[in-house]
Amino acid sequence: MMKIAGIWLKRRAAGIAATSLLVLVGLWLMVEQQPAAMVEKPKEFGLTVTVVEAVPADAQLEVKTTGITQPRWATEVIASVSGRVTHIANHAMPGNLIRKGEILASLQDTFYQAELSAAQARVSEAELNLAEILTRQYVAKRGDKAKSSFGRLEPHVKAAEANREAAKGALASSQQRLADTQIKAPFDSVIIADLIHPGQWINEGDVLFRVAASEYLDIQVELSEQTWQRLNGLQQDPCKITIEAPDGQQWQASVRYLSPIMDADTRQRSLMLQVANPFQREIPLLADQQVDVVFGGNTQSYVVSAPASVLTEDGKVWSVSEQSLLLEEIELLDMRPDSVLFRYKNRPQQNRQLIRFPLTNFVEGQAVAMTIH
Repeated sequence: MMKIAGIWLKRRAAGIAATSLLVLVGLWLMVEQQPAAMVEKPKEFGLTVTVVEAVPADAQLEVKTTGITQPRWATEVIASVSGRVTHIANHAMPGNLIRKGEILASLQDTFYQAELSAAQARVSEAELNLAEILTRQYVAKRGDKAKSSFGRLEPHVKAAEANREAAKGALASSQQRLADTQIKAPFDSVIIADLIHPGQWINEGDVLFRVAASEYLDIQVELSEQTWQRLNGLQQDPCKITIEAPDGQQWQASVRYLSPIMDADTRQRSLMLQVANPFQREIPLLADQQVDVVFGGNTQSYVVSAPASVLTEDGKVWSVSEQSLLLEEIELLDMRPDSVLFRYKNRPQQNRQLIRFPLTNFVEGQAVAMTIH
């Protein structure tokens, strides 16, 4: 009886073991048959980046550079004759505006008055001599018609006419020398410096005043190739140009001319601007100073304004798309000390999460975590 019970227990244990094994195999098969999509592996983020919102909008573009103001037609008023200064006009002082032909100073003219009288006397004498020879020629021609040219006094008449013309030339020279004792403004100008005083003896060739044109002041701007290309991109004719002086005043300028050649050393092109009536305000625009030059353009669409740090060395930007890095090409519109304006070449109207401080070891498609600045 005990033997039969032992056999039954062994068979029952074997059945339990087989049943447990079948259950384990069934569970394993169920796990293996589950779809791969049901098992979700968590995404690993190896890098945290700072992003800014890149929101395209309409913007008024401008290019800002610097220029140097310089006088137009800076001229030295030089004495054409010698003499002592007898008079200086009260308004002939630096900073004052003068009109063309206005008398600035006078030199003693006694000698030149005498010279002019002598020249007039020589003209009268030459005309008298010519009249006498013409009378003699008239008488000679009424005589023997076979006389020679000398007999008809033709060479005498030519010599007398030449002498008269020489006397007239000397008279004109004397008149000009007398007129030069009156020192006059060569054109509408502003006096830069006065270098004489009453009673001073002036020699021919001495500098009396320094003047410059008052109608315009020039501004020379040196343009790099990049700046020149950005100016072309403004696409506005005429382009609005504003001059910002160190004292805060603003002046409107226009283009005078563009240099047809580039500087061989700097590879820059000179653009000459002009400001009309620079001396008419209470505080004038002065020469030989550095000013800011702002070229204004049209309003353009889908422009992104971002910190200057977003640009890579090759002029691209990194964005975050679906928690991964994306390198994108842009059209750079303006670069300032602390910011840049650009437009995305692909889908320019779309907002982006723009990486503020891109690293050189970024890899496109790399998973990142974001912090918004």
